Parts: sequence; structure tokens; C-alpha cells
Amino acid sequence: MRRLFSYVVDHDYGFAPNPFGGFCTLAKCKYRKEGSLRRNIIELAEVGDWVVGTGGMDKASAGHGKLIYAMRVDEKLTLADYFNDRRFQGRGDNTPDESHRTDRFALISRHFFYFGRNAIDIGTVPTRHLTHPLEKKGPSFRSNFSEKFIEDFAEWLERNYEIGVHGEPCGYKGESSARIRKRGQCKC
Repeated sequence: MRRLFSYVVDHDYGFAPNPFGGFCTLAKCKYRKEGSLRRNIIELAEVGDWVVGTGGMDKASAGHGKLIYAMRVDEKLTLADYFNDRRFQGRGDNTPDESHRTDRFALISRHFFYFGRNAIDIGTVPTRHLTHPLEKKGPSFRSNFSEKFIEDFAEWLERNYEIGVHGEPCGYKGESSARIRKRGQCKC
């Protein structure tokens, strides 16, 4: 059964998620913390699932009630495979420090809607088949959405928005995305 994972993007610098180069990737965030038994989004998500990032209160985020991005998981690679895949070389979230990791993953999407600082109001999301808020406030994630809601949500996105990038990351203040991408830095 397809799942949708919703979490708070505390700070959005175009690193996690990374919406550049025709892909949206989540590789350096929402993973199981060292020593923890609790799996997180990148361990749990499978191909066909959706990941949704909503705004947080940090100045480098969009604020509560906003949808920063949504991505359908098209591929799931270990960080080792992600590092060695030519398609992802040079991305800011593909670093040699974790290139040996086979216990951590990168979620990859070509079917994504990234709004960044142009985050959209969550109140515009269809609520038919939604039994609780889409927005997850606070730590961790929410993933108990019905298949019917996930279908409604995906159809609504596809009907109302083009796939791809619709805004700069929330944390870009006066710097262009090209400059940040080239530098490959993040304050994560």
C-alpha cells in the first residue's frame, strides 16, 4: 500500500530537500539517528510513496500552514550507490563523508513539486478523505493517511501545478540558487 509521509522542514536551504538539476532528493535528513531503534522516513519510504515537507517556525522556513514541497519517491538508493551514481555527482547533498554508507538512503524523485519560499497554503489542499491534518507539527513525521487521500492529493497537485521548482529555497536571502548550488553548502 502506498504511503504519504509528512514532516516539518525546519530550515530550507535547498540541501534537504535538494530540488535542483531535475531531481528532488532527500538524503541528509529524516534518517534514523545513531543508536536509535526507531526508523525514520528515508528508511521507511518505498518507491511510489509520497514525502511532504511543511513549513516550520525557523526564519529559514515558510512558517506553519505552508506546503514547501511534495515528491513521489521514484528511486531509493543507499548513500554508497547515490555517491557513485553519475547522475548525482556534484550535488550538494552527495558528499564523500558518507559515501561508504549502505545503512542510509537517498530518496529520489523526478515527479516533484517544490515551492520553497513560494510555499502554498495548506488550506488549499483537498480534505476529502482526510481524517486529520496533513501538516505535522513538531518532531518526527506522520504517515497514517488513507490511500484515497493520497490519490486525491496527488491528483490535485498534478492538476494545479507543473512538476518541478516553483520558488527559491526559503533560506536564500539575497543569494541566487545558482551560487548556492555551485558552492554546495547548507546550514543543516
